[in-house]
Amino acid sequence: MKKHTVLHQQAVEQLLTYWSQYAKIKRSHFNWLLDHSTYHQVSNRGVLYQEGSREKNVYIVCGGLIARIYEDDASETDKIFSVALPGMALTTTEHLYSDRPSQGHIVGIRPSHILALPYETVHKYKKKDAKVAVLVDVLHSKKKKQLVQLRRLSLIQNPSERYLRFYRDMPMLRAILSQREMAMLLSISRSTIQRTNRRIP
Repeated sequence: MKKHTVLHQQAVEQLLTYWSQYAKIKRSHFNWLLDHSTYHQVSNRGVLYQEGSREKNVYIVCGGLIARIYEDDASETDKIFSVALPGMALTTTEHLYSDRPSQGHIVGIRPSHILALPYETVHKYKKKDAKVAVLVDVLHSKKKKQLVQLRRLSLIQNPSERYLRFYRDMPMLRAILSQREMAMLLSISRSTIQRTNRRIP
């Protein structure tokens, strides 16, 4: 029998606590996650997924913060494409049914506890167990909601106005990201953030 670490078990328990908000979870779900997931403890800037890799995994955040980061060719600077907080996930392809690798690397931007589930496992068990399908749908919905919000922000041409809308509409991210990380996410400068913050009552 495979021996699982205490940290792996704790990460599974954390995910089950989140999952149980949306479905009635059984002990069998704990065992399923423990047996089919791999546990990753990621340091700040530690790499989970390297751009171009052909692996197919869903990386679920049980604690900490991860992001998809890419290099913008025009500015030759790193940009954050999306962020996953606890109860969210990032995938290594564009979506669960895609073979096209995602742009950028998936890295820790805080020390993080991550569970990785292979696509093959997700596809197999979401057909067998409606509660697994619920988890997959919730993770997908949260990711999609964030991307829609960020897309709307990107259409705002004025950097200060873009930050003000982010400040108003995405308070959870605003509370957890540093000014540097917000600048990378919104494609604005830190000085814009600092200047705009002085205008906010």
